[in-house]
Amino acid sequence: MEILFLLVGLLFIAFGLLVLAAEVRTRRGACEVRGEVVGFSTAEGGASGARYFHAVAQYVGLDGATRYLEGSVGSSSPLDSVGDAVTVLAQPDDPEKAVIKSPLSYILGAVVVLMGLASCVIFFAIFRISTFSVAGAVVVVSCGAWKLHGAIRDKPLSLAAWRDYKARLLRARIFTDATKGQIPWADPAALRTAVANQKAANRFAIPFFLLSGVGLVLLGSHLRKQTESFLERAVPAAGVVVDMVANDSGDTTTYAPIVAFEDHGRTYRFKDSVASNPPSHRMGEAVRVLYDPGRPADARIDRGRWNKVIPILVAISGGLFCALGIWLVCRRS
Repeated sequence: MEILFLLVGLLFIAFGLLVLAAEVRTRRGACEVRGEVVGFSTAEGGASGARYFHAVAQYVGLDGATRYLEGSVGSSSPLDSVGDAVTVLAQPDDPEKAVIKSPLSYILGAVVVLMGLASCVIFFAIFRISTFSVAGAVVVVSCGAWKLHGAIRDKPLSLAAWRDYKARLLRARIFTDATKGQIPWADPAALRTAVANQKAANRFAIPFFLLSGVGLVLLGSHLRKQTESFLERAVPAAGVVVDMVANDSGDTTTYAPIVAFEDHGRTYRFKDSVASNPPSHRMGEAVRVLYDPGRPADARIDRGRWNKVIPILVAISGGLFCALGIWLVCRRS
């Protein structure tokens, strides 16, 4: 159901804002101290079992004690090198709170928020208020709420336990000389393999991201001009969904509506450019159509203020691809 786009979007937005808020709280009132990357810890993430590396920085805290800070952001290849100088933001009133000064957490949080916003935009663009859609949304939300309630009931968390879990999830870990043996140090051979694999991947990834990003930005600009030109000359008409066409792309099947409308007694049909799964419309559903009176075959479903969303999303995706490519270039340099 379309409601899943909204639920997933809100979940992403909440998680992204949580990451940003945690970073802001951790850095508020912090003092800068010099640190040095002395190694990397390793961890396996999720069901995929992928290995992630976290930089471990050694620094002298404000109380004069030597500590080891494990970065909160991990990656499949080390983001730093042993011996790199880093800046540690330490809290003067709590030696167990510190972070490596880096924009990565902010970037990660912002990207997750943008992904959530994009999902919400898709929901508002394709969701149509009807008895069927509202009933479906109520069923999906009710099932999700019931499962969540069951999970919480089976494993109840107190407020203190939830705060502790959130802190362990988002806060970097700090060790002392006495506890640094608890750090899951990465095997040097595994590090060398990860670095070599990343260098080999970058030979293809950097051109791909840069070319794809530029291409998507240009495509978004072209689509925006086309959309504005079409909207200037388009006139409205009443249409009806007469068929659904399946589009197969790999493992995913999406459905685009076929809409019929009349112009001067002649019936025209067109396939809408937006396909989704689940379908955004139903057979027999009445829709508002915009078409070019000079070329009635040039038509699309009128989505109101969302008519210009697709070019914007395409351009934003291109900007993100370009930013990622430039970041990889800077990192390699």
